This record gives sequence, structure tokens and C-alpha cells, in this order.
Amino acid sequence: MREPGMKFSELEYPMEYGSERYITINGMNIRYAVRGSGRPLLLLHGFCEFLETWDFNLRPLGEHYRVYAMDLPGHGLSDKPYLDYTIAFFTDFTISFMEALGIDQASLIGHSFGGAIGINIATSFPEKVDRLILESSFGLGNDVSLLHKLCSVPVLAKPNSQGKRTALKERINLEFYKPDFVAQEIVGRSYLFMQMPEARRVMLNIMHNWVDAHGLRPEAILMDRLPLIKAPTLVLHCEQDKIHPTKLSRNAWRLIPNARLKILSYCGHCPHVEKAAEFNEAVIEFLETN
Repeated sequence: MREPGMKFSELEYPMEYGSERYITINGMNIRYAVRGSGRPLLLLHGFCEFLETWDFNLRPLGEHYRVYAMDLPGHGLSDKPYLDYTIAFFTDFTISFMEALGIDQASLIGHSFGGAIGINIATSFPEKVDRLILESSFGLGNDVSLLHKLCSVPVLAKPNSQGKRTALKERINLEFYKPDFVAQEIVGRSYLFMQMPEARRVMLNIMHNWVDAHGLRPEAILMDRLPLIKAPTLVLHCEQDKIHPTKLSRNAWRLIPNARLKILSYCGHCPHVEKAAEFNEAVIEFLETN
């Protein structure tokens, strides 16, 4: 549960999307933001992330679409109930979120962990997905080193102050091609959120349900689902991604029936942050031409 009365502005300054909103979904208090008008576009963030990671995308995309971003359950300022945080859980939650807001069908952008959720939604509820954008998507192969990468998240290792600074630096260098002020801010905010009550339990639960000693669990490897995707799909990746190799997205692109591939340069695992203008342009072009 989030701490009573806690708002993001108490952790950091308010961001440009405007006031946060809350909605109850299946008994959980969920924080979200919405901007713009037009066709619905739903943004699904990655592991240990939160809706502010879309700060460079909400306004530009909101000029064309009705854009929704949220803290997924267990993340940010949304509730963190005791349950199993499986792909099936996040899939069902997203459908309930859409239904609660009267969204019959939407285009989905899934970043990393959110990409795996997007794949599962697109194949389990194809009528709900108009178009699908997979950004540096998780679940496209058995990345054995992923367990070690997830363990680099500071809250999981519980290091001392010096260890925390080292872990933060390592995570910045892992996720971003250019570890500039923006990268430091995003990873720093992630660390702040991870200090909230119950956050560590949730992250460990996700790791347990998605990863084992050999890498991804079989249910988290979604390659066999890719040929079942009916929605037009944009597979987007960056050449310098140190977490998910570009070859995973290239392989996925070949398996999805109606897919495009976009590879960006000079950015890491988060092109929607490091190459926001190019990312937004690619998204709008794809959504307008399909």
C-alpha cells in the first residue's frame, strides 16, 4: 500500500503532464496520468519504472492521441498488494484498467518488461489491441545474464551508502548509452520509489515469477506467441542496448506477421528517453500509416 497522503511531488518536483490521478482497479489504488484526445494510446513501463519515465513522450504523443500512462501495480505510487506478479496478472490488470476507463481498444507501447505484457495482451485479447509497439522488449529470448542485471537494482541488494552509489552508477551505465543528468534523474527517482514500503517484496516476487537460475522461466519466453500477433507491430530497439541485444528484436520482427523494425543509434535500453524526439516521430509515423 502507498503511504497515506504521499504524492510524487513530495519525492520530486511535479512533471509536465499535470496532476496525477488515481483509480481503483480490482481493489488496487492505481496512479495514472492522461493527456490529449483522439485514439487511445496506452504506455506500459518497464521493471522498476513508473509513469514519469514517459515525461518526454506524453506531451508530443498527446498532441495526436489520448495518451495514458500509469504506475503498474507494485510500482511507483500504485498499491503493492500481496499476490503473484506474473505476466498473466499484469495482462488481466491492463484489460481491467482499459475497461474501467471505457477504452474498448487501444494502441499499446510496451517498454522492456512492459513489452512482454503487451505481447501477452495482443495474443490473449487481440480485439483490444489496435497497434502494438515493442520497445527493447523483454521475453524475446532466454537471457541468462538477466538475473544478474536485475540484481543490480539497488533495493534488491540492500547495500550500504557507498554500495548504493556504486549500484546506481552501474545501473545508469547499464541502461543508458550516455549517463547524463537525465539518466541520473530517472535512476535516482527509481531508487526513491524503491525505498517505499513493500517495494522490495514486489520486485523480488517479480524476479521469482519471471526468472530462475537459468535465465527467464519458460512462461516468460514469448517467442512462440509472436506469430499469433494480429495487430500491426513496430519493433523498436537501439544498437547500444546492454540489457537486451538488438538481435532479439530482429528475430522477433521476422516472426510477427505484420511488423516493422526500427533500430536507433547512440542510445541504450531506453530510447524513449535518450532519443525521445526520434522515438516519438517513429511512433507517430507508424500509428498514422498503419
